[in-house]
Amino acid sequence: MQLKGIIFDWAGTVVDFGCLCPIAAFQSAFREKGVALSLEHIQQFMGIHKRDHILALLALPEVQAVWHQLHGAPPNVHDVDDLYRTAERRMLETVAASAQLIPGLERALTFAREQGLRIGSTTGYTSPLMEILAPAAARQGYMPEFWIAADQVPQGRPWPWMIFKNLEFLKICPPAAVVKVGDTVADVAEASNAGVWSVAVVESSSLISLGERELNGLPEKDRNRIIQRATRKLAEAGAHFVINNLTELPSALEVIDHRLTNGQLPPRLVPH
Repeated sequence: MQLKGIIFDWAGTVVDFGCLCPIAAFQSAFREKGVALSLEHIQQFMGIHKRDHILALLALPEVQAVWHQLHGAPPNVHDVDDLYRTAERRMLETVAASAQLIPGLERALTFAREQGLRIGSTTGYTSPLMEILAPAAARQGYMPEFWIAADQVPQGRPWPWMIFKNLEFLKICPPAAVVKVGDTVADVAEASNAGVWSVAVVESSSLISLGERELNGLPEKDRNRIIQRATRKLAEAGAHFVINNLTELPSALEVIDHRLTNGQLPPRLVPH
């Protein structure tokens, strides 16, 4: 194959169907301050460093208005620190329980390894969280060759530094020989900025924010509606491939490999 490696995201892509651990943590942290966050609020910024995520939420006009009404002043750096500590504590308490592997991962990994692809990973989680999550996933058989967390680089997503660290460790060049697989707009932007291919996964993503049983239990019309909405958002973000689930990843990899063989590099999203 022309492809040399895959870099996976973690929550919402290979573990934690629906990315429920961080969503619940953010809602809990803000609820302690009297602010009720909707899924739509949180979903906008999934995939970035968790402190950056809190800053982005606090910058939303509707959140600022409620905060000011409750606390009599705009949120300050101490409020950000308090929210971040609370959210991080909640995630540390629950991240191991969220480590269940997402269906289709085993098949995708088997295919990748049969083709000789290296396996790396990036995440919006911090290193203390990954020091719990990575061993919990390893006990189920998922052990990428490399992981790096958002607090281990100067800036997390959408900056490309975590992908570059993967390429350095895995000794892969050029970036076009790599596929980034994730479930968020931030994953797609990270891939674009690094010059790698992007594959976005829908059903398990934070844009759906439902567990596997909940998603499959929806009436077909409702299920199709939210899947189509998430698919559209990821495609508009510039994902080269948007797949329903990881069982479709081998086919996407074959298409990418064929395109590379014919000299095609990852297309860049042209802003409108």
